[in-house]
Amino acid sequence: MTATRATHLTRERSTSLIDTGYPRGWRVKVVSCRPAWIRTSNRFTTLFSQAVQQAGWEVREFAWRPSAVFGSKVILLHWPDELFASKGVVANVKAAFKLATFRLAKHICGAKLVWVVHETAPHDRGRKAPWVTNAFLRSLDGAIFLSQASKVASEADLPALKNIPALITRHGHYRIDMEKPPQPRRRPGKALNLIYFGQIRPYKNLNGLIAAARRFQPGDVQVKIMGWSKDPHFTRTLQEEAKSAPAVTLDIRDELVPQPELEAALDDSDGVVLPYRNILNSGAALFALSRNRPVLAPRLGTLPELQDEIGQDWVDLYDGDIGGEDLNEFATRLRRSNADTADLSRYEWGPIGESIGGFFDELSTKAGKARARQHQPEDMWR
Repeated sequence: MTATRATHLTRERSTSLIDTGYPRGWRVKVVSCRPAWIRTSNRFTTLFSQAVQQAGWEVREFAWRPSAVFGSKVILLHWPDELFASKGVVANVKAAFKLATFRLAKHICGAKLVWVVHETAPHDRGRKAPWVTNAFLRSLDGAIFLSQASKVASEADLPALKNIPALITRHGHYRIDMEKPPQPRRRPGKALNLIYFGQIRPYKNLNGLIAAARRFQPGDVQVKIMGWSKDPHFTRTLQEEAKSAPAVTLDIRDELVPQPELEAALDDSDGVVLPYRNILNSGAALFALSRNRPVLAPRLGTLPELQDEIGQDWVDLYDGDIGGEDLNEFATRLRRSNADTADLSRYEWGPIGESIGGFFDELSTKAGKARARQHQPEDMWR
């Protein structure tokens, strides 16, 4: 999807010491995001950037060069993993340099640093780096949460977030980013087709899904695990475990599954299973719902809110680790449900982009911090 790259200028005197290439005396409403327009495994960031740009901010791809660090009113990070997990002395020195650069940009240019809190710690990645994390949190001017539950859970893990101006918004749906228009949910056949899709990583608990599926035969329930892996050892482990689960098929690749293939696989399924052991926000759940496929997932993070807002016909939750009975009950409810199209009207990107753009506007004013604390989730959806 190609986003319109409109430039939005505000008539205010620039305080930046860096030449950004724009007329002297003009200040650009620029937010530099990492990532923004580059294609990643998560299309959320592109949709996020497009919504913010349509709300009046020019979105640029963040990079470690002066024009990006010192030429933006807002610097926004989605997954600043290097500031949460230590990978050695060299990585720590680089992290310290980055933080010092942020602070210099804040001091010289008044730039604001904002974090979209997808998770409070990287999954499966290195040791904790508390001093770097604490320094990063002290540098923040704002935090964006994708649900009320996400804010509560994140502040429990990182209490310093309670003192940072915050915006609570939503994770938008993916219907505007599909290769083919989603069709209503199909009626289940004799054999129920379930699918997991996404990255193949230990915290996704695919071992647990395979174990839960061992009680089924392919003529009754089929479970497909589809995705990409950077861990050959873990891939081999799953392949070995799947040998004793005849209902399970694996489609594990070394690179991203092309979106047309992913959409086709979802359309050929009756429901999606996300057996995570740990999750705060799930873009996969929104992607599945965007193609009108019900989701089975743990009662964690934002998923209970998703169930409350979209309904139990579409979001089925279990407690604890996934088991065979959870899959069996999900299959039974899929056969009984008559719902064919998920109502995602609360997850439209227009209002989401407006709320984020307004948050940036407030942070960019002198009184931004005081006013930003007044944002409440219900205010944005009246």
